[in-house]
Amino acid sequence: MEGNNVTRRTVLRGVAAGGGTLAVSGQAAGSSTTFDTHTKITFRAIVDAVLPETPGLEDSLGAEHVPGGLAVDLEAFLITYANDLFTFGLPYVGEVGNIPIASPVAAVLDLAAKELLAEGDNEDEPSVDRPLSLLEPEDESAWVVRFVAGTFAKLSRRDRLRAIGLLDGYELELSPVSGTVFEADAGLVGQLVVGFAEVIYYSEWEGYDEFTQPPSQREHANDPAEVQSWRQTGYPGFSDGYAALRGYVGTPDGPLGGGDVWTEIDDDGAVLVTRDSGHFRENDYDTSDYEEPYPEGA
Repeated sequence: MEGNNVTRRTVLRGVAAGGGTLAVSGQAAGSSTTFDTHTKITFRAIVDAVLPETPGLEDSLGAEHVPGGLAVDLEAFLITYANDLFTFGLPYVGEVGNIPIASPVAAVLDLAAKELLAEGDNEDEPSVDRPLSLLEPEDESAWVVRFVAGTFAKLSRRDRLRAIGLLDGYELELSPVSGTVFEADAGLVGQLVVGFAEVIYYSEWEGYDEFTQPPSQREHANDPAEVQSWRQTGYPGFSDGYAALRGYVGTPDGPLGGGDVWTEIDDDGAVLVTRDSGHFRENDYDTSDYEEPYPEGA
């Protein structure tokens, strides 16, 4: 990070202050909507950068390849997924210690975006028009978005990915509750917002009726038409695995493997997979020269 005017430790403290303020103040009456909106906009910006809409593919691959992650509300699932599965977990301070991480993650991305701008590595100038363009007609009014949108959401798609990439070189110190400090590799944030976003998008999650329910209470249609990523990749749906034993490995003159041969492993038939298990025969092994190391009466 040569030429960086913001020292490593300064950035770390900045991350700590931003994450802590967002996580704790978000619990206060009257401010949750503002913080929730900031988190929602930031995660929409993540999805828009990682799994963007690709209208350029329509002519060559078809209209089903145009929609991106926002078309299936992936950002809403990522927020729920992050908050439910990853928390700071401070049991010794009571319920307040069970802090969801989506808002702190959004704060970390804003600081990464500011770092990118401080280094002058952005290709495009930030603009509030970008988070506004990610809104649906029923979303928050434009003035709310103008007020709460962070620096990360105002970057272009490519600059957002550059900002995420910066995190690989940093560590985090988060103080979600006064008197507590979390230390972590900042690159984990990048893995969460990029890696998990991709894994979830191309998984079966969209086909579940309610993914947040326990596995035994979920229903899945297993219909490629119900899952956007399956339509785009041509995935036919999942199938049950083969629980049955497929055979026994053996050789023509060996004791293991017997009965009809199912297939040959090598070209000369020296190793086979047979349908029966075979059995040991007497005198399969020559033990005439065996000596008992501890003979009785010795």
